[in-house]
Order: sequence, then C-alpha cells, then structure tokens
Amino acid sequence: MKIIIYTGVLVLMSIVVFAQGTPRTVDYASSAVAFKIKNAGIGVDGSFKEYTATIQLDPKNLGASYIEGKIKTKSISTGISGRDNHLRKEEFLYVDKYPEIHFKSIAIKQQGNAYLVTGKLTIKDVTKDVSLTLSPSKNGALDVYQTSLAINRLDYHVGEDSWTMSDDVLITIKIATK
Repeated sequence: MKIIIYTGVLVLMSIVVFAQGTPRTVDYASSAVAFKIKNAGIGVDGSFKEYTATIQLDPKNLGASYIEGKIKTKSISTGISGRDNHLRKEEFLYVDKYPEIHFKSIAIKQQGNAYLVTGKLTIKDVTKDVSLTLSPSKNGALDVYQTSLAINRLDYHVGEDSWTMSDDVLITIKIATK
C-alpha cells in the first residue's frame, strides 16, 4: 500500500489524498495542528490554521517513504487575538522573519502498527533532530494519521525563561481523510 497525502487549509490550495490509487480528500472538521502549554498553571490550547504536509508512506519500501510538513506561523490561534498577536512578535515566533515551522523526515521505520519517524524540526533559527510516532487508524469511513511531539520552546528560542510559562509544549497533529 502506498499512501500519499497532501494537506493544508482549503483556501490555500486544493487538496488531494491518494490511498491505494484512490483520490481522497481531507476532512477538515476532523483534522488539526494544535499545541498545549501551561501558563500560570492553566493549560492554554492553541492551533495553527494554515499548514501543508506531504506523507508518502509505502510500508514495503520505507527507504523511499517520507514526510514533510510546514506550518504558517502567522496562523497561530489561541482564541484571544491579543495573545495571538503577542506570540507573533520577535520574542516568540517572529513571524515576519520566520514565516514557517518546518519538519522533514530523514528515516521511517515500522514499529508495530505505527511508524517511528526521525526528522529535522526547524522553528525560527534552530533545527533539531526529533523522533515521533505516526499512527494510522480508521474512524468509520475516515483514514486518520496522528502524531504528537513534546518540545522545549526555549530550545527553539521561543520566548524567554519564565516562572509562569512552562518550557514544555505539546504539539499534536491529526489528519483525517475520506
């Protein structure tokens, strides 16, 4: 089985997903690029509204498989426009200079029913090796691809040391296709 997924925000591009040669479309109501961080002990949820990803996954040829994703930093949304604007500034995401967060796989290995994906994550001016687990599943008629990654925001020069804001950020990505 060879799976190729192109995802993004509908207004950015038309989206086509191919699974076993059959065109598929992204179910945006069931897909998300989100994050969670604690601030003053309270969990703050947010998301990115504009993103693209390519997943070419061939379990019979993992050496030729790859995953690449880009997130538009200006599309950050926490539900509070003042906070969103603050997070777009130089101290945090610096969207004018760094318009994208970028991930590109360098190796994919089968791990049970999931895949261990090793790659390069670039946020602002920092690129680090990271590993994540990509879990494919079915939800009724939907094919779902999920992963999460915990990072230290200070490793990527996002904000400064703070006694109220956690250093740890959990990023979750869920792409559903029908």
